[in-house]
Amino acid sequence: MSNDENKRSSGILNSLKKLIFEDEQAAPSAQPSAPPAPTKEKLNSSTPTYTSVQQPIATSKTPPPIPITANDGSTDLKEMKLKVYAILEKLNEQGVDFFEVWNAAAAMGKVEEHTLKAAYTSLKFVDSSLSKEKLIATGTNYANKLKDTIAKESEQKKDEKRRAEQERTLEIANLNSEIKAITENISKLQIDLQKKQGALGQINEKYEPKIKEIDQKIAIGNAAVDEVITEIHNALHMINQSIT
Repeated sequence: MSNDENKRSSGILNSLKKLIFEDEQAAPSAQPSAPPAPTKEKLNSSTPTYTSVQQPIATSKTPPPIPITANDGSTDLKEMKLKVYAILEKLNEQGVDFFEVWNAAAAMGKVEEHTLKAAYTSLKFVDSSLSKEKLIATGTNYANKLKDTIAKESEQKKDEKRRAEQERTLEIANLNSEIKAITENISKLQIDLQKKQGALGQINEKYEPKIKEIDQKIAIGNAAVDEVITEIHNALHMINQSIT
């Protein structure tokens, strides 16, 4: 992949991604001005280029680094949301729609009614077909596609869990069978019997961490999707309230 392709694939949701690691900020005292109209539209090519929107001026408050571990699981959720945003980037369609307006609003500091309206007003200069109806239709479409994507991912994880449970059941059955055979000749197989019994006693310890990890990944994935979908719905609600 070329450098230009890398930039295009990683640039569109930077503002929304950055907000994940920002603390909740007080509402701005003054409504921010709309960003200047971008000078370049997406091209109708196999690899879309993204509309350039002015980014907010950097302040001393930068996103904190991601901790390696977190007792409350919040870091895992943040990292999962980044993966969900990456899925959204792949779902992004040609032209200017809800996706670009949402991200442009985030670039102004926070996704709110006035930032959504300012982003909409600015980006309408780029694509005259942009409308409230288009925003609602495309935003709803992205949310639905995201639901379909996570549903497929969850099914894959559930299949993985079922395979692990089947392997555990089979291994327990095999060990019990071996133990029965060993006990029939216990006098000369006492050492082997003790080893197999020890293995049987550790079966749950062996498989439980893997099964719990799979359950946790499913839960975190669904939680991340729920949060992003809630963000989309909130934005759509604000669009309904503020854009005519």
